[in-house]
Amino acid sequence: MLKKDLAKVPRPLGRRERRSSETREKILRAAINLFAKRGFNGTTIEAIAESADIGKGTFFNYFENKESILLEYQKMRMSKVGAFLKESINSDEPLIPHIYKLALTMTTEYQKSPALVQSLIIALFSNDTIRARLSKGQIRGIEMLAEIIKKRQRSGEIRSDLSAKEIVYSFQRVLHGTIALWSLAPERTLNEELRDTVKIFVKGIQTE
Repeated sequence: MLKKDLAKVPRPLGRRERRSSETREKILRAAINLFAKRGFNGTTIEAIAESADIGKGTFFNYFENKESILLEYQKMRMSKVGAFLKESINSDEPLIPHIYKLALTMTTEYQKSPALVQSLIIALFSNDTIRARLSKGQIRGIEMLAEIIKKRQRSGEIRSDLSAKEIVYSFQRVLHGTIALWSLAPERTLNEELRDTVKIFVKGIQTE
């Protein structure tokens, strides 16, 4: 193997780095589980530390506050969405099941609890910094999804009288609206609500 190839191989994490990564993940998961059970405002940093079996001081070694946990969580979620979009850019799967899989990928964690969705909404609308950073983090996902829409437009599967970005923004609106309404009245599963939403949305963007 050439030296330039060796440089591209990821260096294995050392023991200390591995333990640090595990602790960070443990705190994140403990916080998300508590947000799902108690809501964002009903969860204290002390409760997160206790659930993660760490000291309060250790919490602040990894996260500045509760809001920073949500940013880390959204970053992790967008990473999964980005991986899905990258893998499916050339997929020829029928549009409805393909978009439905995307919706499920975007909402995997949300499906656990309406309270978690409400926690994210509360944090989003009560903190300008979170709102700005989350919006910035979604730009790449929007661009990738727009590329998939363009490909389907070129094949004649999706109507071309609307721009790809207009379609993506419409998808975001109906998706987020579905999630928010479900969190307020979860009479059915989120998966069921998303299935109906995707069917209606796709029928609106497909060619005649």
